[in-house]
Amino acid sequence: MKESLIKLLDLQQIDLEIDTLRRSRKEYPTEITGLERELEGAREHIEEKRDRSEELEKNRRLLEGELEGINADLKKHQDRLYEVKTNREYDALQHEIEAICNRIDEHETGILEDIEKNDDLKAKLEEDDLIYKELEEKNLARIGELKSKLDSVEENAETWGNKRTVLEVEIETRAVSVYSRIQRMVKGGVAVVRVEKGSCGGCFRKLAPQRRMEIRRQNQIIRCENCGRIVVWKEEVEV
Repeated sequence: MKESLIKLLDLQQIDLEIDTLRRSRKEYPTEITGLERELEGAREHIEEKRDRSEELEKNRRLLEGELEGINADLKKHQDRLYEVKTNREYDALQHEIEAICNRIDEHETGILEDIEKNDDLKAKLEEDDLIYKELEEKNLARIGELKSKLDSVEENAETWGNKRTVLEVEIETRAVSVYSRIQRMVKGGVAVVRVEKGSCGGCFRKLAPQRRMEIRRQNQIIRCENCGRIVVWKEEVEV
């Protein structure tokens, strides 16, 4: 039984490695997805600003085109001032000219506002592009690292699985059975622990002298009365 108890500690270490690899199978893809979504969100944010910049540019060109037509219309009205013959016609024409001038003012104001908004937006886009490049470099490096680790997970899992198979047959069946049952029940799957400074290495509860003596003999499976884990003697730390 002594050899089986010692080998249970080795089996526990292998199972912890396998459990870490299993978690990696879930955690790495989840982290990769999160990093990719962060980049996608940043790209979409920049694209929205670029679309808005294009809209402002398009609207500016439209206003400038309309302004040319309005200015041409204004010139025609002003030329007609020399042709009118009555004060009534003159006043009516002046009223039309005033309305046209108001339209010119509105268009010129709109053009200036679009230019100012677009200049401000382009400045922010330059900043966003720099921030995105830094984010992209960092995230892609991390994604590459995670994918590389993920590629090795399966190979490592197979290696540890083979080690476990070899070791398990060297341990008494009853010891493996008790270990497996406890492993399913306890937190973190740690079913076997060493004696650490006179205490259970799992829950750190002090062990009674008589209990320690029983554990030290290593001729039977002894479980901690508090946490239920199998407790194995560790000579080098016991006084």
